[in-house]
Amino acid sequence: MNKVLVDVVYLDGTESTVSNDVLDVLIATEKIIRFKRSEGWVDIVRHNAKLRDYRKREAYTGQERRAPWPRKK
Repeated sequence: MNKVLVDVVYLDGTESTVSNDVLDVLIATEKIIRFKRSEGWVDIVRHNAKLRDYRKREAYTGQERRAPWPRKK
């Protein structure tokens, strides 16, 4: 199985490549400032921003296969 890898930039400016699963965790735990999509870089705005949880969409009727969102401690 091929995993899709995504370029990310951490808070300290270092760059890395991570899987989509790790990207979700890094965004939720506020460890990165940006990540790269095929269209270009996406900056993560911290002030009054909330991640959209698409898991609550009604359109998908199949079995949920994704891991739960990490919780902040």
